[in-house]
Amino acid sequence: MKKFLLLVVVLFVGTSVFAQDVQFGAKGGLNFANWIGDDADGTDMRTDIHLGVFARFAINENIAFQPELVYSRQGMKVDMGSDVKFKSNYLNIPLLMRAKMADKFHAILGPQVGIHLNSEADDGDVSVDADNMKGLDLALALGLEYDIADNVAIGLRYNWGLSKVVDVDEAKVQNSVFQFGVSVAF
Repeated sequence: MKKFLLLVVVLFVGTSVFAQDVQFGAKGGLNFANWIGDDADGTDMRTDIHLGVFARFAINENIAFQPELVYSRQGMKVDMGSDVKFKSNYLNIPLLMRAKMADKFHAILGPQVGIHLNSEADDGDVSVDADNMKGLDLALALGLEYDIADNVAIGLRYNWGLSKVVDVDEAKVQNSVFQFGVSVAF
């Protein structure tokens, strides 16, 4: 884990040496999260938030490398006589390429590593810690951003989970998260 975080810091610092232009910023918005996979039948989407920071290193006038650190509240809900919400907290680290597609439109694509922080199951009356989650979640992030003003953009992103998130022998369950948010570059 320490080696991975060191790699992220090296990417932030190392890329800035070669970049023509560097911007930093903050972002936040809504998550529409669920589980997908063979063992995710009967789950429903739950809505929560994401908050984070990013650095944008211009490679040229149309392409930028954009690493991020994002606190993301994910999970799902399921009807078991009453709605049970499964709430998972992650520190996600997307390593994205941002490409200008047209005036004010940008495409986003890249891998994402999610570090599982904690999870709980909550039925409204009782909340129980869930300790059967894997520590890392690998995903592919893809989306679009639209510049609504100088240094302000709205975006829609899909984080498609590639690795199993539940640490149970045969369970095939991945995260699936749509994000709608706003970003501000400084």
